[in-house]
Amino acid sequence: MVCTNNMSRFAYTSIAILALFIGCSSEEQASLPASSGEKFSSGVHYEILDNPTTVRDPSKIEVTEVFWFGCNHCYALEPYIADWKKNVSSDVAFIKSPATWNEMLKKHASIYYTAKALGIEQQFVPAAFNTIQNEGRMLTGNTELEYFFRGFNVDKDKYKAVSTSFGVRNAVDQADKKMKQWQVTGVPSLIVNGKYRVSASRAVRTDQLFEVVDFLVEKERN
Repeated sequence: MVCTNNMSRFAYTSIAILALFIGCSSEEQASLPASSGEKFSSGVHYEILDNPTTVRDPSKIEVTEVFWFGCNHCYALEPYIADWKKNVSSDVAFIKSPATWNEMLKKHASIYYTAKALGIEQQFVPAAFNTIQNEGRMLTGNTELEYFFRGFNVDKDKYKAVSTSFGVRNAVDQADKKMKQWQVTGVPSLIVNGKYRVSASRAVRTDQLFEVVDFLVEKERN
């Protein structure tokens, strides 16, 4: 099953179960042989976006991960991202962009951008994944989130002020706009330079995703 913007609101336990199936639409695609002389080909290992989007810094090749804290595939991808970032070239910028299909995901997008605004993104991301994936707490209630942020030395008033700020609301709106432009229907999805979409499938295992990304990065360099 794929999480889409038409997905109805379920109980938290149902959401946790559904998260196990995110990305299955791409995984159900049949593996096709590459028709060109290149290692990876469009329509098999990646998709060319119908409407390319601009990047934040034209001097960089931008790699954006569309993700959700409630997606176990996104959680499993985290170590691969960390390994890839260790050797990534200086002309490549990596950005996370949360999925926003429904109110729960928008709430998770909001807390991600709140953490980013507070300068605690590096500690917050693994903690949020662990809390949702391993502890089964969905991090959507106001009191629950106030307590969670207090674990990062952010008091209740500071959390409330930042989480309801224009900057955070605008960041969520922009993430929602980009996700729709990129026609993302499953997470994790990796967008390379606003032109290509890469997702796990029968043709591309999770541990191969960044091989495809690197191939597309090199294509952009050339």
